Amino acid sequence: MRKGLTVFLYVSVIILAFIYRYDLLDWLREDHSPFLAFIAAALLALFPVMPYKLIIGLFGYMYGGFLAAVICWSATTVAAAAMYGIVKYLFQQRALTYLASVKALHKFTLAIQRRPFASIVLARLLPVVPQTAVNIYAGAAGLPFWSYLAASGIGKLPGIALYAFLGGRLSGHPGSVIAALALYAAVLAAAGWSLRIQAKTKIEEQ
Repeated sequence: MRKGLTVFLYVSVIILAFIYRYDLLDWLREDHSPFLAFIAAALLALFPVMPYKLIIGLFGYMYGGFLAAVICWSATTVAAAAMYGIVKYLFQQRALTYLASVKALHKFTLAIQRRPFASIVLARLLPVVPQTAVNIYAGAAGLPFWSYLAASGIGKLPGIALYAFLGGRLSGHPGSVIAALALYAAVLAAAGWSLRIQAKTKIEEQ
């Protein structure tokens, strides 16, 4: 009963927020205190009804790149911890049973559990990976909480900093925008290279 009610309430809030998403955007465009902005950013990370990159960019435009990055990084970290806790303590046993029943998912989960920190960092760095899915999967697979939270904080930082910076430069600074994109690409390349080296080393040790 408790699990069903939790799912019902969560889905209901997402539906309502989606219906009124344009009103939410209008409200976000108004001048609010950083604390209210943080609350809004955390709720929008917990209930993903619009692309979060849009939220980060909008905050960057309104509050400046640095403050927007601090607000959104803190808010998404809080939301990630909350979602992890909800899934782990309410749905983990059922989720683990399902993951174990699918051979491919079971192998994937075992690989993630062997290297949870590096796996979460990489998942956070990749812009194509849905961040809510990462939160849910980490809780379902029972990854170590502090390792998950630290990896999330590190992995989310480059992307949030990039979009906050771009939002703060919407008035036009093409040179700095190109430099920021190049730096982000370099971070992704370095992360991929590091993981490739680690995997190669592990294979050689076996």
